[in-house]
Amino acid sequence: KGYERVDVPASPPFDPSTTSVKYVYINELPKWAQVAFKGTEKLNTIQSIVHNAAFGRSQNLLICAPTGAGKTNIALLTILRLIGQHMDAAGGIG
Repeated sequence: KGYERVDVPASPPFDPSTTSVKYVYINELPKWAQVAFKGTEKLNTIQSIVHNAAFGRSQNLLICAPTGAGKTNIALLTILRLIGQHMDAAGGIG
């Protein structure tokens, strides 16, 4: 055949009520990054769980979640991390 089939069983549904998630509040982000989340009080469950990996480290991420779960804002966190890496002390891009 030229390939091997591997079946990965589905994991049980995630229940945030049984997990202690430390939500990341937008006011905890740097001031320059807060404007990207105007009108939002805090990151949601999945965004808060991956916040450190998306905003704090330069690593590859693979995020699988249903539509509307917040994947776009996770991508935004990674973009903001890159912008932050190129900001000068005055807050400009340089």
